[in-house]
Amino acid sequence: MPSAQFITRLTRGKPTLCLPSYPAAATTRETATSVRGASSTTVPFIFQRNNNARVSFRPQTLTVVSGSARSSHQTVNLFGLFSRKKKMAAPVTVQEVEAARDAWIAAVKKGSVDETVGCYDPDAGKLLGTVDLDGVRTGKDKIREYFVGFLETNYDTVVPNFPATIAEGDIQQLGDGTVAYSGYYTFDLGKGSTNKVANAKFTYIYRRGADGKLKILLHNSGFTPAGAVEK
Repeated sequence: MPSAQFITRLTRGKPTLCLPSYPAAATTRETATSVRGASSTTVPFIFQRNNNARVSFRPQTLTVVSGSARSSHQTVNLFGLFSRKKKMAAPVTVQEVEAARDAWIAAVKKGSVDETVGCYDPDAGKLLGTVDLDGVRTGKDKIREYFVGFLETNYDTVVPNFPATIAEGDIQQLGDGTVAYSGYYTFDLGKGSTNKVANAKFTYIYRRGADGKLKILLHNSGFTPAGAVEK
């Protein structure tokens, strides 16, 4: 098997790879060998150059020996030399969280199961409901089961009461268009002539979708020690 020599030179104290010359549109399976320094390391790789003079390598990393007076091993990330960094999503704003929260509130007040379930990620969404005894509901079908009971069977009216405003301190940026929103809320629950107030705490984790809107990835809700009391 032929071998291609990668010579490492020190440039401002850092090792620099010198690429071998190959004809255009050539794909060659080679071994890469560092030739300067006290020792050398040989690893198999794929060298490819197309007509646009782009070069690609596999595997992504190559260990070489620097040519300094004191030999030291360096690992060079070849993939990083020829790739662009992934653009990170912008942080989620308070206004985005308010819009997502208010959409959920409006759907629950209407008693609309479809609109409420539509606030959750259809595949990855998870719900730990306030009145669930155990189990985590994952996906729209399981979440729908909960809200059919909560909005249509157990109560005639459900009115959630969140804090009036959301402050920056109420949310946590989790990166890549994902945010957590936590706090305390109450529900006004009506069934016939009986009216109750349920005291609960919540955590919502939202993720920005392809349409730019937030969907609920996780909704964890549970009673506080005050529980549900009649008005």
